Parts: sequence; structure tokens; C-alpha cells
Amino acid sequence: MQEKNRKEQWKQAAAINLTALAATLGYMVFMVSTGIFCPIRHFTGIPCAGCGMSRALGCLLRLDMAGSLRNNPALLPCVAAVFFLVNRETVLLAGLSTKVKDTVIGVGFGFTLAVYLVRLFFFEIP
Repeated sequence: MQEKNRKEQWKQAAAINLTALAATLGYMVFMVSTGIFCPIRHFTGIPCAGCGMSRALGCLLRLDMAGSLRNNPALLPCVAAVFFLVNRETVLLAGLSTKVKDTVIGVGFGFTLAVYLVRLFFFEIP
């Protein structure tokens, strides 16, 4: 009985993560097909907190850490925060306390916001 429940929990975690991955890939297809890489910047002229994250990820995948940090140093903390937010109630993070999960989410998004504000202040957004 417990084995069946465990399998269902893993299936649910897989479904949640596949949905998040599909949404991300869908957004990437949207960006490439429309040429609108940041809807917020496109429609308001104001860059968003995620500005440069796609380029940072591209650099990271090419193992260009300096380029990744230059494009958006908040990439990894933000990705960790999103992962913890998406998987907060799944079996993937079941061994962690709520306090740890909340801390990772808060620090990740807090760092992203701090980087955004510093970059806005110094006009450093690519």
C-alpha cells in the first residue's frame, strides 16, 4: 500500500516538473518565433528582473561562467528558488523542513531582486 502511494508521489512530482519544463520550452519558442525576448521590456521599455537570464543560461551551458555572471548573476539563485517553489510539496523535497524550503525560495528571489535593483541603479542591464 505504501509502495503504491510512493509511486504516485513520484508520478506527481514528474508531472509537475514536466509541466514546468513544457511551459519554459513554450516560452522559449514564443521568444524565438516573435522576436519578443522580454514582454515586459517590449511593452513598457523597462527591463525586468530576469533580464539577461536567457543569455546567462546560454553562457552557462557553454561553460562560460564569466559570461553567465555578466549577463545575470542571479541566474542560479533564481533557478534554485523556482525549483524549490515548484517542488515545495513534492516527494523531491520531502526530507527538507518548511523553514529550509522557505529560506531557499526567499534568498533566491531576494538575491534576484537585489541584483535587479543594483543593475537598475547603475544602468548595467544588458
